[in-house]
Amino acid sequence: MQRPSATVISELPSFQSSFERLLARAPGPIFPRARALYLQKYPLEEESQGDFRTFLLEEDIQESPAGAVRIRALALAVVAWGQPCFDANAAAAYLERRWGLRPHDLQEVEGASWFREAGAYGRFRTPAVYERVAPTSLLSSSADPRPPAADPGSGE
Repeated sequence: MQRPSATVISELPSFQSSFERLLARAPGPIFPRARALYLQKYPLEEESQGDFRTFLLEEDIQESPAGAVRIRALALAVVAWGQPCFDANAAAAYLERRWGLRPHDLQEVEGASWFREAGAYGRFRTPAVYERVAPTSLLSSSADPRPPAADPGSGE
């Protein structure tokens, strides 16, 4: 019997699971300032040790009266951590290696540094959706007869 040449100790989380984990921990949309600070501070990577980090830059939030929330990523940022210059080729290679993403619209945000001068960054788009259907005491009433679900009037 042959022994494997390499053992995988742990697999890195997928982009979608990391996106969901980030948003599950983020302050709710009812607290926009706290939410914005959280999303600027915490990347999708749980272990941030490399040259790049990935952040949610822009989002579309849809809330139903029953308390369901759907959040779509409109744009993401890849930050050249601690670097004053952005190398789009290195960032693209990182996104492919780390997340399996090949964004065709990756472009540097010129003249800007990420939150608290963390580094130059670029923006890109890729599909990502987070949904929470469980009601919370802040958003739903115990008298609401409908089960929590996406708003049927939204067309989705």
